Amino acid sequence: MVRFVPFLALALPLVSAASSVLDLIPSNFDRVVFESNKPALVEFFAPWCGHCKSLAPVYEELAAKFASVADQVSIAKVDADEHKSLGKKFGVQGFPTLKWFDGKKGSTPEDYNGGRDLESLSKFIIEKTGVKVKTPKAAPSYVEMLTDSTFKTEIGGDKDVLVAFTAPWCGRKYLLFHCLRKRTQ
Repeated sequence: MVRFVPFLALALPLVSAASSVLDLIPSNFDRVVFESNKPALVEFFAPWCGHCKSLAPVYEELAAKFASVADQVSIAKVDADEHKSLGKKFGVQGFPTLKWFDGKKGSTPEDYNGGRDLESLSKFIIEKTGVKVKTPKAAPSYVEMLTDSTFKTEIGGDKDVLVAFTAPWCGRKYLLFHCLRKRTQ
């Protein structure tokens, strides 16, 4: 007998997981970004922004990847909808906006205009800082992408299976796949 596990039951534990992304607000912004003497990649986002929601899991993964060198570089975010003064101060006109700060007081941030994927963001930070990131070997994933031909052989029988039907153009597909992969590791 096939049992379908409600997606929310799997997703709720992931929501409460600790984040490696630093949350910036007006009272800690200068200390983290300008007075720490270490560079920072800062995302200016709005909670209602669809592009921001699509970037969120990639940005979390980026912060986790650089957590081992957190003493050399910061990965941070600002809710620029709530803290409009910070967005205005740095010329944020759309969401998400990524800016690179070199960690020196009074310096001008650089707009990040590269790709919004983990590889592009990582390459940018490594090129800017020269840090060596130690990445643990990833555990094998138990998430399988099904096709029309494999669907019938994998679904049914005595296995418990969770199936997510997605569209290739949907940003939420990545979020779901990322969450399921993390959950099965």
